[in-house]
Amino acid sequence: MMVAMQGVDSARVSARAAQLVDRYSRRIYPAVLAQHAGATVCSPLGIWLLLAACASGAEGEDLRALELALGCPAGEAGQLLAALLAEPPPALRSAIAVWARAIDATEALAGWVRTLPRTVESGLMPSQADADAWTDRETMGLIKQLPITIDALTRVVLVSALATKVSWEQPFGIVPAAGALGERSPWHGRVQRLLSDSRPAGRALLARTRNAGLVAVQLAVAKEDLTVISVSADPAVPREAVLDAAHDLASPALAAPESIACSLFELPLGAGHSWLISEREIATRVAGERLERIAAVSLPAWRVQSEHDLKASDLFGSVPALETLRALIGPKSDDRTEAVQAAVASFTRYGFEAAAASGFAVLAMARLPARQKGVERAATLRFDHPFAAVAIAGRPARAGSDQSSAFAGLPLFSAWVAEPLEADEDPPAS
Repeated sequence: MMVAMQGVDSARVSARAAQLVDRYSRRIYPAVLAQHAGATVCSPLGIWLLLAACASGAEGEDLRALELALGCPAGEAGQLLAALLAEPPPALRSAIAVWARAIDATEALAGWVRTLPRTVESGLMPSQADADAWTDRETMGLIKQLPITIDALTRVVLVSALATKVSWEQPFGIVPAAGALGERSPWHGRVQRLLSDSRPAGRALLARTRNAGLVAVQLAVAKEDLTVISVSADPAVPREAVLDAAHDLASPALAAPESIACSLFELPLGAGHSWLISEREIATRVAGERLERIAAVSLPAWRVQSEHDLKASDLFGSVPALETLRALIGPKSDDRTEAVQAAVASFTRYGFEAAAASGFAVLAMARLPARQKGVERAATLRFDHPFAAVAIAGRPARAGSDQSSAFAGLPLFSAWVAEPLEADEDPPAS
Protein backbone atom coordinates (compact mmCIF):
# COMPACT_ATOMS: atom_id res chain seq x y z
CA MET A 1 0.00 0.00 0.00
CA MET A 2 1.32 3.43 -0.94
CA VAL A 3 2.11 5.55 2.11
CA ALA A 4 4.32 8.27 0.64
CA MET A 5 4.38 10.41 -2.45
CA GLN A 6 7.42 11.24 -4.49
CA GLY A 7 8.03 13.06 -7.78
CA VAL A 8 5.30 12.71 -10.37
CA ASP A 9 3.34 10.29 -8.14
CA SER A 10 2.93 13.07 -5.59
CA ALA A 11 1.28 15.35 -8.13
CA ARG A 12 -0.91 12.55 -9.47
CA VAL A 13 -2.07 11.41 -6.03
CA SER A 14 -2.73 14.99 -4.91
CA ALA A 15 -4.79 15.74 -8.00
CA ARG A 16 -6.77 12.50 -7.75
CA ALA A 17 -7.56 12.96 -4.05
CA ALA A 18 -8.69 16.54 -4.68
CA GLN A 19 -10.90 15.38 -7.58
CA LEU A 20 -12.58 12.61 -5.60
CA VAL A 21 -13.20 14.61 -2.42
CA ASP A 22 -14.47 17.54 -4.51
CA ARG A 23 -16.93 15.17 -6.22
CA TYR A 24 -18.02 13.69 -2.88
CA SER A 25 -18.49 17.19 -1.42
CA ARG A 26 -20.88 18.13 -4.19
CA ARG A 27 -22.69 14.81 -3.80
CA ILE A 28 -23.51 15.35 -0.12
CA TYR A 29 -24.30 19.11 -0.09
CA PRO A 30 -28.05 18.57 -0.65
CA ALA A 31 -28.11 16.20 2.32
CA VAL A 32 -26.06 18.57 4.51
CA LEU A 33 -28.12 21.66 3.66
CA ALA A 34 -31.40 19.79 4.15
CA GLN A 35 -30.53 19.41 7.84
CA HIS A 36 -29.84 23.12 8.43
CA ALA A 37 -32.06 25.96 7.25
CA GLY A 38 -29.38 28.60 7.93
CA ALA A 39 -25.65 28.38 8.59
CA THR A 40 -23.82 25.08 8.42
CA VAL A 41 -20.27 23.74 8.32
CA CYS A 42 -18.99 20.29 7.43
CA SER A 43 -15.92 18.37 6.35
CA PRO A 44 -16.77 16.01 3.50
CA LEU A 45 -13.14 14.86 3.69
CA GLY A 46 -13.67 13.59 7.24
CA ILE A 47 -16.51 11.33 6.06
CA TRP A 48 -14.75 10.26 2.84
CA LEU A 49 -11.81 8.96 4.86
CA LEU A 50 -14.10 6.72 6.91
CA LEU A 51 -15.79 5.37 3.77
CA ALA A 52 -12.34 4.64 2.29
CA ALA A 53 -11.37 2.74 5.42
CA CYS A 54 -14.56 0.67 5.39
CA ALA A 55 -14.26 -0.11 1.67
CA SER A 56 -11.23 -2.35 2.28
CA GLY A 57 -13.38 -4.62 4.44
CA ALA A 58 -16.59 -4.51 2.39
CA GLU A 59 -18.05 -7.17 0.11
CA GLY A 60 -20.91 -7.55 -2.37
CA GLU A 61 -23.54 -4.84 -2.51
CA ASP A 62 -21.94 -2.90 0.38
CA LEU A 63 -18.64 -2.73 -1.54
CA ARG A 64 -20.36 -1.53 -4.71
CA ALA A 65 -22.30 1.14 -2.80
CA LEU A 66 -19.14 2.38 -1.06
CA GLU A 67 -17.23 2.56 -4.34
CA LEU A 68 -20.09 4.57 -5.85
CA ALA A 69 -19.97 7.05 -2.96
CA LEU A 70 -16.15 7.24 -2.99
CA GLY A 71 -16.05 7.68 -6.76
CA CYS A 72 -13.31 5.07 -7.23
CA PRO A 73 -12.44 1.39 -6.61
CA ALA A 74 -11.79 0.33 -3.05
CA GLY A 75 -8.12 -0.39 -3.75
CA GLU A 76 -7.51 3.13 -5.02
CA ALA A 77 -9.43 4.62 -2.08
CA GLY A 78 -7.20 2.65 0.28
CA GLN A 79 -4.07 3.97 -1.39
CA LEU A 80 -5.31 7.54 -1.18
CA LEU A 81 -6.30 7.05 2.46
CA ALA A 82 -2.77 5.86 3.24
CA ALA A 83 -1.20 8.77 1.36
CA LEU A 84 -3.43 11.34 3.06
CA LEU A 85 -2.65 10.01 6.53
CA ALA A 86 1.08 9.62 5.82
CA GLU A 87 1.56 13.09 4.36
CA PRO A 88 -1.50 15.28 4.95
CA PRO A 89 -1.69 18.85 3.74
CA PRO A 90 0.69 20.93 5.90
CA ALA A 91 -2.11 22.93 7.51
CA LEU A 92 -4.19 19.89 8.45
CA ARG A 93 -4.01 17.58 11.47
CA SER A 94 -5.72 14.23 10.84
CA ALA A 95 -6.35 11.03 12.76
CA ILE A 96 -8.46 7.87 12.52
CA ALA A 97 -9.22 5.33 15.23
CA VAL A 98 -11.04 2.00 15.47
CA TRP A 99 -12.23 0.74 18.84
CA ALA A 100 -14.13 -2.43 19.69
CA ARG A 101 -15.41 -4.25 22.76
CA ALA A 102 -13.32 -7.26 23.68
CA ILE A 103 -16.20 -9.61 22.94
CA ASP A 104 -16.59 -8.06 19.44
CA ALA A 105 -12.86 -8.01 18.56
CA THR A 106 -13.24 -10.81 16.01
CA GLU A 107 -10.49 -12.19 13.80
CA ALA A 108 -12.31 -10.68 10.79
CA LEU A 109 -12.15 -7.26 12.43
CA ALA A 110 -8.47 -7.71 13.29
CA GLY A 111 -7.74 -8.78 9.71
CA TRP A 112 -9.45 -5.66 8.37
CA VAL A 113 -7.55 -3.40 10.78
CA ARG A 114 -4.30 -4.88 9.47
CA THR A 115 -5.20 -3.63 5.97
CA LEU A 116 -5.51 -0.04 7.22
CA PRO A 117 -2.60 2.42 7.32
CA ARG A 118 -0.28 1.98 10.31
CA THR A 119 -1.20 5.45 11.56
CA VAL A 120 -4.77 4.31 12.26
CA GLU A 121 -5.13 3.84 16.01
CA SER A 122 -6.87 0.66 17.11
CA GLY A 123 -7.67 -0.99 20.40
CA LEU A 124 -10.34 -1.96 22.88
CA MET A 125 -13.29 0.35 23.48
CA PRO A 126 -12.26 3.36 25.59
CA SER A 127 -14.43 5.06 28.17
CA GLN A 128 -16.47 8.07 27.06
CA ALA A 129 -14.02 10.30 28.94
CA ASP A 130 -11.03 8.80 27.11
CA ALA A 131 -12.79 9.04 23.72
CA ASP A 132 -13.64 12.68 24.43
CA ALA A 133 -10.02 13.35 25.41
CA TRP A 134 -8.90 11.77 22.09
CA THR A 135 -11.30 14.04 20.20
CA ASP A 136 -10.17 17.12 22.12
CA ARG A 137 -6.52 16.34 21.41
CA GLU A 138 -6.87 15.41 17.74
CA THR A 139 -9.07 18.43 16.94
CA MET A 140 -6.61 20.79 18.68
CA GLY A 141 -9.14 21.63 21.37
CA LEU A 142 -11.83 22.79 18.93
CA ILE A 143 -14.24 19.89 19.59
CA LYS A 144 -14.37 18.72 23.16
CA GLN A 145 -16.54 15.64 22.86
CA LEU A 146 -16.83 12.73 20.46
CA PRO A 147 -20.24 13.01 18.75
CA ILE A 148 -20.77 9.27 19.35
CA THR A 149 -21.95 8.01 22.73
CA ILE A 150 -19.80 5.26 24.18
CA ASP A 151 -21.26 3.01 26.81
CA ALA A 152 -21.59 -0.67 27.69
CA LEU A 153 -23.75 -1.26 24.59
CA THR A 154 -21.25 0.15 22.08
CA ARG A 155 -19.81 -2.70 19.99
CA VAL A 156 -17.45 -0.97 17.51
CA VAL A 157 -16.57 2.64 16.63
CA LEU A 158 -14.71 4.06 13.62
CA VAL A 159 -13.87 7.77 13.99
CA SER A 160 -11.92 10.45 12.14
CA ALA A 161 -10.73 13.83 13.41
CA LEU A 162 -9.52 16.74 11.28
CA ALA A 163 -8.38 20.15 12.47
CA THR A 164 -6.61 23.26 11.29
CA LYS A 165 -5.52 26.51 12.94
CA VAL A 166 -3.88 29.00 10.59
CA SER A 167 -2.94 32.69 10.48
CA TRP A 168 -3.45 34.97 7.50
CA GLU A 169 -0.43 36.13 5.55
CA GLN A 170 -1.91 39.62 5.93
CA PRO A 171 -4.39 40.28 8.76
CA PHE A 172 -7.58 42.03 7.72
CA GLY A 173 -8.30 45.63 8.58
CA ILE A 174 -11.45 46.80 10.33
CA VAL A 175 -14.12 49.12 8.85
CA PRO A 176 -17.46 50.37 10.20
CA ALA A 177 -20.25 48.12 8.99
CA ALA A 178 -22.62 51.03 8.38
CA GLY A 179 -20.57 52.32 5.43
CA ALA A 180 -19.61 48.93 4.01
CA LEU A 181 -22.94 47.10 3.86
CA GLY A 182 -25.12 47.47 0.78
CA GLU A 183 -28.56 49.05 1.09
CA ARG A 184 -30.32 45.69 0.92
CA SER A 185 -28.00 43.82 3.27
CA PRO A 186 -29.90 41.85 5.93
CA TRP A 187 -27.02 42.45 8.34
CA HIS A 188 -27.68 46.15 9.08
CA GLY A 189 -27.84 46.61 12.82
CA ARG A 190 -26.53 43.09 13.52
CA VAL A 191 -22.84 43.98 13.47
CA GLN A 192 -20.86 47.19 13.98
CA ARG A 193 -17.53 46.22 12.42
CA LEU A 194 -16.48 44.24 9.35
CA LEU A 195 -13.19 42.83 8.15
CA SER A 196 -11.58 44.74 5.30
CA ASP A 197 -8.87 44.18 2.69
CA SER A 198 -7.86 47.52 1.19
CA ARG A 199 -5.18 46.00 -1.07
CA PRO A 200 -6.77 42.85 -2.47
CA ALA A 201 -4.80 42.59 -5.72
CA GLY A 202 -4.60 38.92 -6.71
CA ARG A 203 -6.94 37.89 -3.89
CA ALA A 204 -10.32 39.22 -5.07
CA LEU A 205 -12.29 39.19 -8.31
CA LEU A 206 -15.67 38.93 -9.95
CA ALA A 207 -16.28 35.72 -11.88
CA ARG A 208 -19.01 34.12 -13.96
CA THR A 209 -20.03 30.63 -12.84
CA ARG A 210 -22.09 27.86 -14.36
CA ASN A 211 -24.68 27.48 -11.61
CA ALA A 212 -24.53 30.68 -9.53
CA GLY A 213 -24.08 33.33 -12.23
CA LEU A 214 -21.86 36.32 -11.54
CA VAL A 215 -20.24 36.12 -8.10
CA ALA A 216 -17.79 38.01 -5.91
CA VAL A 217 -14.75 35.98 -4.85
CA GLN A 218 -12.24 36.59 -2.06
CA LEU A 219 -9.18 34.46 -1.28
CA ALA A 220 -7.95 34.58 2.29
CA VAL A 221 -4.44 33.11 2.19
CA ALA A 222 -2.84 31.56 5.28
CA LYS A 223 0.86 31.35 6.08
CA GLU A 224 0.43 27.61 6.66
CA ASP A 225 -0.53 26.70 3.09
CA LEU A 226 -4.31 26.94 3.22
CA THR A 227 -6.76 29.19 1.41
CA VAL A 228 -10.36 30.03 2.29
CA ILE A 229 -12.37 30.92 -0.79
CA SER A 230 -15.45 33.05 -0.04
CA VAL A 231 -18.08 33.29 -2.79
CA SER A 232 -21.04 35.70 -2.69
CA ALA A 233 -23.86 35.29 -5.22
CA ASP A 234 -27.22 36.92 -5.76
CA PRO A 235 -29.33 36.19 -2.64
CA ALA A 236 -31.89 34.46 -4.86
CA VAL A 237 -29.38 31.76 -5.88
CA PRO A 238 -29.83 28.50 -3.91
CA ARG A 239 -27.16 27.69 -1.32
CA GLU A 240 -26.19 24.45 -3.03
CA ALA A 241 -25.46 26.32 -6.28
CA VAL A 242 -23.21 28.83 -4.49
CA LEU A 243 -21.24 26.06 -2.75
CA ASP A 244 -20.96 24.30 -6.09
CA ALA A 245 -19.63 27.53 -7.64
CA ALA A 246 -17.03 27.79 -4.88
CA HIS A 247 -15.75 24.34 -5.82
CA ASP A 248 -15.74 25.23 -9.53
CA LEU A 249 -13.61 28.29 -8.77
CA ALA A 250 -11.21 26.67 -6.27
CA SER A 251 -8.59 25.14 -8.58
CA PRO A 252 -8.44 27.96 -11.15
CA ALA A 253 -8.39 30.54 -8.36
CA LEU A 254 -5.30 28.90 -6.88
CA ALA A 255 -3.56 28.36 -10.22
CA ALA A 256 -4.32 31.61 -12.05
CA PRO A 257 -7.03 33.85 -10.56
CA GLU A 258 -6.72 36.35 -13.41
CA SER A 259 -7.85 33.65 -15.86
CA ILE A 260 -11.36 33.52 -14.37
CA ALA A 261 -11.82 37.22 -13.54
CA CYS A 262 -14.65 39.04 -15.25
CA SER A 263 -13.75 42.48 -16.66
CA LEU A 264 -15.36 45.37 -14.82
CA PHE A 265 -15.94 47.00 -18.21
CA GLU A 266 -18.40 44.20 -19.03
CA LEU A 267 -20.62 45.30 -16.14
CA PRO A 268 -22.76 48.38 -15.50
CA LEU A 269 -21.55 51.08 -13.14
CA GLY A 270 -23.13 51.21 -9.72
CA ALA A 271 -24.23 48.60 -7.23
CA GLY A 272 -24.52 44.88 -7.91
CA HIS A 273 -25.64 42.21 -5.50
CA SER A 274 -22.14 41.99 -3.92
CA TRP A 275 -20.16 44.95 -5.31
CA LEU A 276 -20.09 48.64 -6.18
CA ILE A 277 -18.37 49.73 -9.43
CA SER A 278 -17.19 53.30 -9.93
CA GLU A 279 -15.28 55.04 -12.75
CA ARG A 280 -12.95 58.03 -12.99
CA GLU A 281 -10.61 59.67 -15.47
CA ILE A 282 -6.92 59.08 -14.73
CA ALA A 283 -3.49 59.79 -16.20
CA THR A 284 -2.16 56.84 -18.25
CA ARG A 285 0.76 55.98 -20.53
CA VAL A 286 -1.48 55.38 -23.56
CA ALA A 287 -4.37 57.52 -24.73
CA GLY A 288 -7.68 55.80 -24.17
CA GLU A 289 -6.15 53.11 -21.99
CA ARG A 290 -8.67 51.33 -19.76
CA LEU A 291 -7.52 50.04 -16.38
CA GLU A 292 -9.45 48.13 -13.75
CA ARG A 293 -8.90 46.85 -10.23
CA ILE A 294 -10.66 45.57 -7.16
CA ALA A 295 -10.22 48.48 -4.78
CA ALA A 296 -11.35 46.86 -1.54
CA VAL A 297 -13.21 43.94 -0.01
CA SER A 298 -15.34 43.85 3.10
CA LEU A 299 -16.71 40.73 4.70
CA PRO A 300 -17.81 39.68 8.18
CA ALA A 301 -15.98 37.64 10.73
CA TRP A 302 -17.98 34.48 11.35
CA ARG A 303 -18.27 31.30 13.37
CA VAL A 304 -20.42 28.28 12.50
CA GLN A 305 -20.99 25.06 14.41
CA SER A 306 -23.03 22.09 13.16
CA GLU A 307 -23.84 18.46 13.77
CA HIS A 308 -24.91 16.19 10.92
CA ASP A 309 -26.82 12.93 10.95
CA LEU A 310 -24.92 10.91 8.35
CA LYS A 311 -27.72 8.35 8.12
CA ALA A 312 -30.31 10.95 7.10
CA SER A 313 -29.58 10.45 3.39
CA ASP A 314 -28.14 7.69 1.21
CA LEU A 315 -25.93 10.40 -0.38
CA PHE A 316 -23.52 10.16 2.56
CA GLY A 317 -22.80 6.48 1.92
CA SER A 318 -22.79 5.68 5.62
CA VAL A 319 -25.25 2.78 5.56
CA PRO A 320 -23.03 0.35 3.58
CA ALA A 321 -20.10 1.43 5.76
CA LEU A 322 -22.05 0.60 8.89
CA GLU A 323 -23.16 -2.72 7.42
CA THR A 324 -19.52 -3.51 6.69
CA LEU A 325 -18.61 -2.86 10.33
CA ARG A 326 -21.49 -5.06 11.46
CA ALA A 327 -20.33 -7.87 9.20
CA LEU A 328 -16.78 -7.64 10.55
CA ILE A 329 -17.88 -8.07 14.18
CA GLY A 330 -20.74 -10.48 13.52
CA PRO A 331 -24.14 -8.80 12.99
CA LYS A 332 -26.89 -9.20 15.56
CA SER A 333 -30.59 -8.75 14.92
CA ASP A 334 -30.94 -6.07 17.58
CA ASP A 335 -27.94 -3.95 16.40
CA ARG A 336 -28.44 -0.20 16.26
CA THR A 337 -26.15 2.09 14.25
CA GLU A 338 -25.07 5.74 14.45
CA ALA A 339 -23.25 7.95 11.94
CA VAL A 340 -22.59 11.54 12.99
CA GLN A 341 -20.29 14.44 12.24
CA ALA A 342 -19.70 17.43 14.53
CA ALA A 343 -17.93 20.39 12.88
CA VAL A 344 -16.95 23.94 13.76
CA ALA A 345 -15.19 26.74 11.88
CA SER A 346 -14.37 30.39 12.54
CA PHE A 347 -13.01 33.14 10.30
CA THR A 348 -11.48 36.15 12.07
CA ARG A 349 -9.29 39.16 11.43
CA TYR A 350 -6.14 37.16 12.11
CA GLY A 351 -6.85 33.65 10.90
CA PHE A 352 -9.06 30.62 10.37
CA GLU A 353 -9.65 27.51 12.43
CA ALA A 354 -11.86 24.51 11.83
CA ALA A 355 -12.34 20.96 13.01
CA ALA A 356 -14.56 17.98 12.39
CA ALA A 357 -15.07 14.74 14.28
CA SER A 358 -16.91 12.05 12.31
CA GLY A 359 -17.97 8.69 13.64
CA PHE A 360 -19.62 5.41 12.65
CA ALA A 361 -20.78 3.14 15.46
CA VAL A 362 -22.55 -0.16 15.89
CA LEU A 363 -24.38 -0.54 19.18
CA ALA A 364 -26.35 -3.32 20.78
CA MET A 365 -29.90 -2.67 22.13
CA ALA A 366 -17.53 12.43 13.46
CA ARG A 367 6.94 52.64 -14.45
CA LEU A 368 6.84 55.09 -16.83
CA PRO A 369 5.50 58.68 -16.18
CA ALA A 370 1.81 58.98 -17.01
CA ARG A 371 0.90 61.79 -19.41
CA GLN A 372 -2.11 60.52 -21.36
CA LYS A 373 -5.75 60.26 -20.35
CA GLY A 374 -7.43 56.97 -19.67
CA VAL A 375 -10.22 55.44 -17.64
CA GLU A 376 -10.01 53.29 -14.56
CA ARG A 377 -12.81 51.23 -13.08
CA ALA A 378 -12.67 50.03 -9.51
CA ALA A 379 -14.92 47.67 -7.64
CA THR A 380 -15.50 47.27 -3.95
CA LEU A 381 -16.69 43.77 -3.11
CA ARG A 382 -19.26 43.42 -0.36
CA PHE A 383 -19.88 40.10 1.33
CA ASP A 384 -22.94 41.56 3.01
CA HIS A 385 -25.45 38.70 2.82
CA PRO A 386 -25.20 34.93 3.29
CA PHE A 387 -22.36 33.37 1.28
CA ALA A 388 -20.30 30.21 0.81
CA ALA A 389 -16.79 29.56 2.11
CA VAL A 390 -14.59 26.58 1.26
CA ALA A 391 -11.18 25.92 2.85
CA ILE A 392 -8.74 24.10 0.57
CA ALA A 393 -5.16 22.95 0.89
CA GLY A 394 -2.56 25.11 -0.84
CA ARG A 395 -2.13 28.78 -1.71
CA PRO A 396 -2.48 30.76 -4.95
CA ALA A 397 0.50 30.33 -7.27
CA ARG A 398 2.95 33.21 -7.24
CA ALA A 399 4.61 34.58 -10.36
CA GLY A 400 7.42 32.23 -11.36
CA SER A 401 6.33 29.52 -8.93
CA ASP A 402 4.06 26.50 -9.01
CA GLN A 403 1.77 24.68 -6.59
CA SER A 404 4.18 22.18 -5.05
CA SER A 405 2.31 21.63 -1.80
CA ALA A 406 0.98 18.20 -0.91
CA PHE A 407 -2.68 17.85 -1.94
CA ALA A 408 -3.01 21.44 -3.24
CA GLY A 409 -6.68 22.04 -4.05
CA LEU A 410 -7.99 19.33 -1.69
CA PRO A 411 -11.26 20.52 -0.09
CA LEU A 412 -10.92 20.40 3.71
CA PHE A 413 -13.93 22.22 5.17
CA SER A 414 -16.93 24.03 3.72
CA ALA A 415 -19.45 26.42 5.26
CA TRP A 416 -22.56 28.40 4.51
CA VAL A 417 -22.25 31.69 6.41
CA ALA A 418 -25.66 33.05 7.39
CA GLU A 419 -24.87 35.41 10.27
CA PRO A 420 -22.02 37.93 10.74
CA LEU A 421 -19.84 37.98 13.84
CA GLU A 422 -18.48 41.17 15.34
CA ALA A 423 -14.91 41.66 14.10
CA ASP A 424 -12.40 41.80 16.96
CA GLU A 425 -9.92 44.64 16.75
CA ASP A 426 -7.34 43.17 19.11
CA PRO A 427 -5.03 40.26 18.22
CA PRO A 428 -5.73 36.91 19.89
CA ALA A 429 -4.15 36.29 23.26
CA SER A 430 -0.86 34.44 23.01
